[in-house]
Amino acid sequence: MRKFVAISILFIWIVGIGCEQKQRVDNLKVGRRKLLNAGLALEAVEPLKIAVTEEYDKTEPRTLLILAYYHGLSSGSATTHGLEEEFNLEREKRLEALGDAEMKFLLDLLVKRSRVQKDAMKVLTDKGAGAIPLLINALGNVEYQNIQNDVKDMLATIGSDALIPIISAISNPDTAPSVKVSLVRLIGRIGDAGVVSDVEALGDSTTDAGLKMEINAALYKLGKSNYKSQILKGLRASDVNVRRAAAKAIIDFEEHSASDVIKALGDSDDRVREYVAAVLQKHPDKAAVQPLVGVLKSDADHAAKQAAFDALKVHVANGLARRLAADLIRKELLGGNISNPEDRLRIVQLLREKELIRQIEAAPVELQLKYDLEQYRQNTEQHGLVKSELGRLLEVLK
Repeated sequence: MRKFVAISILFIWIVGIGCEQKQRVDNLKVGRRKLLNAGLALEAVEPLKIAVTEEYDKTEPRTLLILAYYHGLSSGSATTHGLEEEFNLEREKRLEALGDAEMKFLLDLLVKRSRVQKDAMKVLTDKGAGAIPLLINALGNVEYQNIQNDVKDMLATIGSDALIPIISAISNPDTAPSVKVSLVRLIGRIGDAGVVSDVEALGDSTTDAGLKMEINAALYKLGKSNYKSQILKGLRASDVNVRRAAAKAIIDFEEHSASDVIKALGDSDDRVREYVAAVLQKHPDKAAVQPLVGVLKSDADHAAKQAAFDALKVHVANGLARRLAADLIRKELLGGNISNPEDRLRIVQLLREKELIRQIEAAPVELQLKYDLEQYRQNTEQHGLVKSELGRLLEVLK
């Protein structure tokens, strides 16, 4: 009997412990799930507050808690529930206390993507000067490869306060060349002319021709228009990095030498052709039409061809492409000059532009453009997507 009682007591004790363990709430897990998975900021606050007191490592609960306050405000839920003042006070207090470990956690969280993505970026930009070293170090870091544009956006948002650390990083010989280029472009993007002399000193000190051209471009953005001629000259440089930097910089010009830019469409480098096509999209010129068509049927990559296609659409819309429809049909499609079906697809898609439809319909009867297109679709074109696109074009022309 005693043995039975003892076993019963032991069983009850074990079950009691099990129930107690079952009832224990993992407040960090609850808060994390409510905030990151469901975007329920108000519901996440209380478990995260408790988690801050419970957890040995405070980094995650502290970071998630400030994010909950930010998200509650940005989503409007704090205002709806009359908690705006409280959330603002908590946000400011916790932002002031935010340390390097929490900022690193925020950066890591950005990589994973979540409902509070914009709030995480806002915390870092609101931290301002305190976040700058971390953000600069994240540039070029493979760990943060998929948020490089976000990092640049945050530094640009911080603005002028980031300029001296950026200039210092560019001057550091240990900074990777690609990161230096990104940082120089950020200087131009921030646009504070107060650092012109520092940026000119960077240009004087570098032996990297490509970086120097990037610096020239930044200085032009900072109001130093005397660098314009050097940038245009860069389109003819032997160093491809110089040509790329120059071509990208010309996009910001109010006016430019059209002949120099159009000639650069024949560059052997895809990025140069892409950037120049973007320039011509902003500043169309009728002399650029045939060279842009040349890019469409060249060995350029997808990005360069897409830029040329977009530029051609602008030229067509602005009435700068007279007789282009006939040329595309008779010389390019019927002439068999385009072997790549993706290139033919772009040509046919271009022919569907309103102005080129008008040109086809207004063409003299003897040109028989509609008939030629139908014969080409039926007897020559073998690629399914191109044939389908031709069918849609011919439907419009009926």
